[in-house]
Amino acid sequence: MWRLGFFIVSLLAATAARAGACQLEYDPIFIPSYYRAEGWTLPGTTDFNPAATPRLSELPPLKPVPGAVAELLPHDEYPYIIEFPAQDFVLNGARQKMRPAQVKAGIVRWKVDGHIIAYSYGLIPVTARRVNGKWEVQSELGCIFAATFIDDKGDGVFRVLVPGALTADLIPRWTQSKEN
Repeated sequence: MWRLGFFIVSLLAATAARAGACQLEYDPIFIPSYYRAEGWTLPGTTDFNPAATPRLSELPPLKPVPGAVAELLPHDEYPYIIEFPAQDFVLNGARQKMRPAQVKAGIVRWKVDGHIIAYSYGLIPVTARRVNGKWEVQSELGCIFAATFIDDKGDGVFRVLVPGALTADLIPRWTQSKEN
């Protein structure tokens, strides 16, 4: 009988441990934003090919955003590997430094009234090297995360970085001016 009790306790402990490893679901009141006055370096936003085969596996999670149009930026290479350089930024008034990152990426450009307002990235951290002109992935982290870079002033400089995909509350105020 004690074995059955031990089995049930072990099963409950394993289930609880697995539940702890899962993501906690919540609705944030505050979304952290990482600010870089000179704008973030955005690899992959200019070397895309509209005729290339779209790869959907690395895309950030996309939900409809009223008033905004999402455009996939397909690339000729697969996997499409980009490298973010180390960049300084401000978080809660304190200067921080983002480490360089090499990632497999999917990129979405967001437009409102024909103006580019943001780029959302789906990112999978990797280590990779070029072999005969093609990327060879040596290791890949078993997760995908999203980041969105926002043009907060309408001048084409993407100063604001937020985790996750674009949402309606992140659309910059300048898009609502009568000039657009």
